[in-house]
Order: sequence, then structure tokens, then C-alpha cells
Amino acid sequence: MRKSTTFLLAAAMIASGVAIAKLPPPTPEEQAAVAAKKAKEQEQLEKEKALLEKAQDRVAARYKKESASAQQSGGGKTSDQNMPKTTSELPRGTGPTPSRPQSAEAHSAPAK
Repeated sequence: MRKSTTFLLAAAMIASGVAIAKLPPPTPEEQAAVAAKKAKEQEQLEKEKALLEKAQDRVAARYKKESASAQQSGGGKTSDQNMPKTTSELPRGTGPTPSRPQSAEAHSAPAK
């Protein structure tokens, strides 16, 4: 146990020395290469952004065209043949009404 603690302490001291050490400043060639790389990435990003906008415009135009034709073709009542019972009932057809009051259990006290 003591050896492993000593080893970990020595490793931490070495690592902290490495972390504090400074690198030499980049040369002008390295700075130019980094600037060129950033410019290239920016150009690629602009190109991808333009392609994305084109694709989004195509999708929006297609959606508008299809939704307009769907509305013209007869957006009548949907058949409720295969629908669940609750959706095929008339609105306000479920729940308490004056002819069918709410259950007394709904307002009972909580169980002890």
C-alpha cells in the first residue's frame, strides 16, 4: 500500500511539472498554416450551409405543393370505421352530465 501511494504521488508530481512547462511560440509558418486551415473550414461551412438551405427550400416547396393538393382533393370527414370508441362518440358524450352525475368515489377521502 505504501509503495503504491509513493508511486502515485511521484507520478502526480511529474505530471504537474509537465503541465506547467510551456511550449515554444508557433513559428510564422505554423501560424499561416493554422489561418489557412481556419479559412478553408469556414469556406466549407459556408458551402454546406448553402446546400442545407437549398434542401430545406426544396422540402418546403414540396410540402406546400402536396398540402395544397390534399386540401383541394377533398378534406372531408374521415371515416370513423376503424377508430377507437372514444373518438367516434360525439363531443361531450362521456363524463358526468346532469343525467349521469359524477361518481361519489371521485371525491372520497384518501385511504388511511
